[in-house]
Amino acid sequence: MFRKLRRKFQPNPLDSLLKKAKEKGQKRFLLGWNRGLGDIALGLYAINHRIRSYIPGAKITYLIRPNLKDGFSLLEDIEVIPAPGWARGKDYDLQKTLNDLQINPRRFDVMIEKPDPTYWVQWQRGTLTPKLKWDSAHDDLVEEFSLSEKFTYIGCQPIAETNYGLWRNWPIGRYEELFERLDEKKNTKMILFGFDPHPKFSHECVIDLRGKTNLFQLISIIKNRLSTFIGLDSGVLSMAYYLDEVFPLKVISLWADPNHGILKQNVASPNPKLEHIPLISARRDLSSLPVDEVWRHLSI
Repeated sequence: MFRKLRRKFQPNPLDSLLKKAKEKGQKRFLLGWNRGLGDIALGLYAINHRIRSYIPGAKITYLIRPNLKDGFSLLEDIEVIPAPGWARGKDYDLQKTLNDLQINPRRFDVMIEKPDPTYWVQWQRGTLTPKLKWDSAHDDLVEEFSLSEKFTYIGCQPIAETNYGLWRNWPIGRYEELFERLDEKKNTKMILFGFDPHPKFSHECVIDLRGKTNLFQLISIIKNRLSTFIGLDSGVLSMAYYLDEVFPLKVISLWADPNHGILKQNVASPNPKLEHIPLISARRDLSSLPVDEVWRHLSI
């Protein structure tokens, strides 16, 4: 409670830093980032926006773990430096990493080791719409997966795959029930996204692409094949929701706690053809959300 009150009345740390940088004529920023994919849209987009609102022409560079590189490419006008050896959840030292990479720290005027978008840019909620750019050259990647257009495709990420918040996940038994129903729809397939191919599903409708796509391939499939995406509070949901492209997509998002992710951001998708249906469970317990509630929104 005391921490929240202190933050409420203290100057915003990012704004204070940027005011000083402006006074000194500093324009070259380095930020470290080793957290989640979803924060690229939900937090770092706003930090970039804030930096440039104070300092037009600012040069922004991110030092990141390598597997975030594709996600960061969806942000405009930034430089990215992958840091070999960085892993999610592991602490890092910005100065040491630069030394290891033989990069002179003097390339940068301001180094921000651990940005805190949850606090620094909370002003953005309900105000700023994140927009992730898409290179149309990646659209053809969908063709690598032989997804015939004669089927209707639904996509989902069965497990949120975050380091915290098991409450984010819909019980596996609910997916089993949903897939059993879809098996009866011979013209409909369910594509599974994610990194970890567990648990296994043996249903006829399932096309399991977990661990078989990079981010560009995944987005290309969502953009060019899916009619519907069933999303948990995860980076994949944020990427799909904030993609600054025009294409038809129904997004059914599942929530135990609406004070997170795209619901907390509280702005419409930049895609005018995206239809968003958030389903919020009772008692912060996704197991209370029945399959019937999801099924009736599938329109199949």
